[in-house]
Amino acid sequence: MASNEGIGSPFLKQPSARSPKLRFYESLFLLNQGIDQVVTLLRDMGKFPFVDKDSMQCAIVEIEEVRCDVNADFTEHLADSERFDEGHFWKQRRAFEKKWRDPDDVYIDVERREEERKKQGLPPRVIASILPHSAVAQVEERWEAEQERKKKRPGKHRT
Repeated sequence: MASNEGIGSPFLKQPSARSPKLRFYESLFLLNQGIDQVVTLLRDMGKFPFVDKDSMQCAIVEIEEVRCDVNADFTEHLADSERFDEGHFWKQRRAFEKKWRDPDDVYIDVERREEERKKQGLPPRVIASILPHSAVAQVEERWEAEQERKKKRPGKHRT
C-alpha cells in the first residue's frame, strides 16, 4: 500500500514502482514548490517596517536565479532523456503497426492520396489504375473459399 513517506511530499510513494523519471519530475516540482514558499515568506517579511526592502528584493532575485539555473539544468537533461525515450517507444510502436498492418492497406492509402491530390487540383502520381477493393473483393472471396475447400478435401492415403 502507498504511503506519504519522504520530505514533506504530497505524492503517494510507491517504493517498488517508482521510476527515475518520476523521481526527477517530483524533485523538480518539490524544489519549485519550496522556492515559491520561501519567496512568499520573504515578500511577507519585506512588509515589516524595519526590513531593508532592497536587501529583501535582492535575496528574492538571488533565490529566483538559483531556481532558474537548477530548472534549466534539470529540464535540459530531461528533454534529452525524453527525446531518447520518444525515439525508443516510436520504434516499438512502428514495429507493432507493421506487425498488425494488412499489406494490402498500401493500395487503400494510395487511393486516398490520389483523391486528395485530385481535390487539390494536382495531377495523379499513379499512372496505372488501382482497382478499387470492391472490384476485387468477390474474386478474392471466391479464391479464399476455394482454398478452404481444398483444405477440407480428403487426401489420398499412402501406405
